[in-house]
Amino acid sequence: MTTYTSARRPPARRPVWLVVLLTGVGMVVLFAVGFGVSLLVAGEDERPTVVAGEEDPSVAGDAIGNDDGTTGSNNVEPEPCETTLISAAEVLPRPDGVIVNVYNSTKRAGLAGTTARELSQIGFRINKVENDPLGVSLRGVGEIRFGPKGVDNARLLLFYVPDAVMVEDDRSGPRVDLSIGRGFEGLQPEGTVAAALASPSPSLSGPGCSVE
Repeated sequence: MTTYTSARRPPARRPVWLVVLLTGVGMVVLFAVGFGVSLLVAGEDERPTVVAGEEDPSVAGDAIGNDDGTTGSNNVEPEPCETTLISAAEVLPRPDGVIVNVYNSTKRAGLAGTTARELSQIGFRINKVENDPLGVSLRGVGEIRFGPKGVDNARLLLFYVPDAVMVEDDRSGPRVDLSIGRGFEGLQPEGTVAAALASPSPSLSGPGCSVE
């Protein structure tokens, strides 16, 4: 009787090319995953850091780049600027609050004295009445001389001598001078002056008004 002994077949080995292929695929997958993670991290780092109390520039909206070169919201309401009617009588002083020196720059004797009396009757307070101390001979109606504190006083006097030349100097007080020239023919009638003082003129008023 013959006995057969079965021999065990050795396990099959995977081909080398398959091992190499699987290894390569695994490396590609790992690289892709790592690259994707790095992109996500980099994207978070590129977002601007917002300090507490500051506005995120990504939501600042129209706070940057206004047409006038300033920053701030374009929706801010402009400050008001209104046109109102104001008469000179409302802003200028009364004649009894104005001190005037009356000078004669012509050869017509008594001209300064006559004019000073008329101004006094209107209400002006007369100080000096004499020949022009500057020694000039004015061809026109005359000059109204004043300092920085006498601007409104000079403007009031100009209503009575409308063709006089306004001359500002460096005097410290509010007193004004009226130097009469050869072209002077008399003061404006009080009725004419009163009407001019009461006539309203437009004036801009409000925080939004620009000053030229």
